[in-house]
Parts: sequence; C-alpha cells; structure tokens
Amino acid sequence: MADLGSVVAAYRPAEITGCQAALFEWAESYDTKVDYRSFLDKIWEAMPAEQFIAMASDPKFLGNPLLRTQHFIGASRWEKVGDDEIIGRHQVRVPHQKYTDRTFTTVAVKGHSHGAGTMRYKKVEGVWKFAGLCPHARWFEYDYDKVFLDTKEHFNQPQNGVDHA
Repeated sequence: MADLGSVVAAYRPAEITGCQAALFEWAESYDTKVDYRSFLDKIWEAMPAEQFIAMASDPKFLGNPLLRTQHFIGASRWEKVGDDEIIGRHQVRVPHQKYTDRTFTTVAVKGHSHGAGTMRYKKVEGVWKFAGLCPHARWFEYDYDKVFLDTKEHFNQPQNGVDHA
C-alpha cells in the first residue's frame, strides 16, 4: 500500500475536481481503454470515444430501452501517475432493473453489483477527461447474471463485419 501522505501530496485539489467532473460526465472520453473482463470476458486496449459511446449505448448492453441503471460512486482514492494522468479508485454500487415493457410497471429481472472501479483520467488541452475503466465486482444481489445474459455473447462475436474485440 502506498504512503497516503505522498499520494495526497502528489496532486492539487483542482486536479481532483477536474477528475471528479470527468467521472460525472463519464462518456466524454477521447481515447478509452475499457476492461470488462470481470463480466464480459472482454478488454478493449484502445477505444475512441465514439466507439465507447456506441458500445455502451448498444441495445444489448446499457442502451436497452427496458433497462434502468444508475452508478453510485462512494469513497474515492486518487493517485497521480503523471503530469497529465491520474488514476481514481472508486467504490461503486450499480443497481440494474429490466422491465417487461415500456410501461415500466413490471420488473422482469433485477441485479445489483457492488465493488469498485479503477478509472484513468487524462488531461487533454487543459481539461481532465475520462480515459479508461476497469470494474471490479465483489458481490451481487438478486439475478445480476441474468441482466446481461445475452451481452457477453453479443460482444464476443463479429457484428456486421465489425469485430467487437
């Protein structure tokens, strides 16, 4: 474990505020590394923002119109690893519910994830941006494994001539 005094002294509050803004705006990345091995068995070493948004918005993933989810961020720990790069480690709780139809009155399946997320932030043209994600699920509630049942298969095969690898 790193000496907390040296970790805290390594950055200025304005840098963390910038990273917190990037965390909040999550999808405003420019060149993203996404590590979803913990639940999709996939890692994308480099992914442009447009591709990340398309992947996350895919109807087989978070873009499913019947899915409701929210990422709650708990305590955070920050580590400055370069003049323009900071790593944030965040506690997360992510509830998910899929509904049977667009009336959103009957829940078909629900599953909640608890754990942490390691996120990279890069300073681009003076602005801190989200630049990578690796979730670390520790435990689940309800039927989490059923929420993204077809997602894993979907992202591990070529789609319309495009390999999601």
